Amino acid sequence: MADNQIENAHLHDYVFHYNIFTETWAAIPRDLYLQYWSKQDVKGVLRSSSLDTLLSLLHKTKGDETKIRSLLTHPPTRNATKKRT
Repeated sequence: MADNQIENAHLHDYVFHYNIFTETWAAIPRDLYLQYWSKQDVKGVLRSSSLDTLLSLLHKTKGDETKIRSLLTHPPTRNATKKRT
């Protein structure tokens, strides 16, 4: 298996859907796929106006739900200042 395939293996657990009416992307875990199509407001489905944002989040966390939740509830600060000594 190529290195790129190993690095992206976690993406196989998701189905991506673009809603043209809301102009949003959804990253749907495969175990929630049928539930999503029955009722689109399903906990565990990630949504964004940008597919790149979803892909970035999944790459950073390797699809780990605990890490995803942590990033979404405690996002890193972009302009964190270093303490001067």
